[in-house]
Order: sequence, then C-alpha cells, then structure tokens
Amino acid sequence: MGAPPTLSRCYRPRHAPTCGNAWGPWDVTSLRRARLLVAGAAVAAAASSVFLALLTAALLAGRGEGPAVAYGSAAFGAADLAVGLLVLARAGAVARTDPARGRALCIRCCVWALFAVLAVFIVGGVAGYLTRAAAPIWGSTVAGLLLIALVGLAARQRVVLQIYR
Repeated sequence: MGAPPTLSRCYRPRHAPTCGNAWGPWDVTSLRRARLLVAGAAVAAAASSVFLALLTAALLAGRGEGPAVAYGSAAFGAADLAVGLLVLARAGAVARTDPARGRALCIRCCVWALFAVLAVFIVGGVAGYLTRAAAPIWGSTVAGLLLIALVGLAARQRVVLQIYR
C-alpha cells in the first residue's frame, strides 16, 4: 500500500520543498523574476544578432577595421549578457532546492562578467589605439556597460536568494 515512487519522493520529511509547500508566496516573485530574466536574455540575443549583422555589413562594405571591432565587441557583450541572464534564471531555479548552490551560481556569473568587462575594455582600448579610431572604444563601452549591468544583476540575485534560505 505504499505510494508510487514519485509521490514518496515529494513527501520526504526534510527541509526540501514538498508537493504541498513548493509553491509558497515567495515563488510568485521568483517565477516572475525567472520570466523577466529569460525575456531579457531573448532581447539580448536578438541585439547580439543585430550587432553581428552590422559587423558582417561593415566587413563586406570595406568600411575599415574600426567599425568591425566596435560591432564585434558590442555583439560579444550582448551575447554574454544573454548567457549570463540565463545562468541567473537557472540559479533561481536551483536555489529552490539548494540555496547555497544557487548563490554559488550567482557568484560565478558575477566573477565571470567582471573578467569579461576587463577583457572587453582592454581589447577596445588596444583596437582604438591601433586603428586610431573611436569606434572600437565606443563598441567596447557598450559591451562593458551591458556586462556591468550583468554584474549588478548577479549581485542582486545573490542577495535575493540569500533572503529566502
């Protein structure tokens, strides 16, 4: 007369969420946050596609390496933002069963984005110096701002997940 394995897994007497309390009042905000993060990732992926199309157009038109580096840097920043937002959405999902692991994902995303910001600014500065054009610096600035926003979101997500442990 035992319950099926799927039900018995739901009714463990531990600190993990069970079938009855898995959808508490805080989960409404976490679901909304996850939807917003995934929607933001979709927008960032679309922006990355636009920047890659502009990069291709700049290369085919022969406009020089300055605009090409600018569009490439901006595409890199937008693509990294999309991946980072998806990682943050995953961290929120993981935190429902293992809050420490969810916070660790947020920290990894934050550190990864900080290193990417540094790399983008170095590449933009060197490319601007070598091409004597301002376009690479502007492209790296766009990418850097997108990644700095990701750092802020990752830090905030970590704090939000820490509240619900």
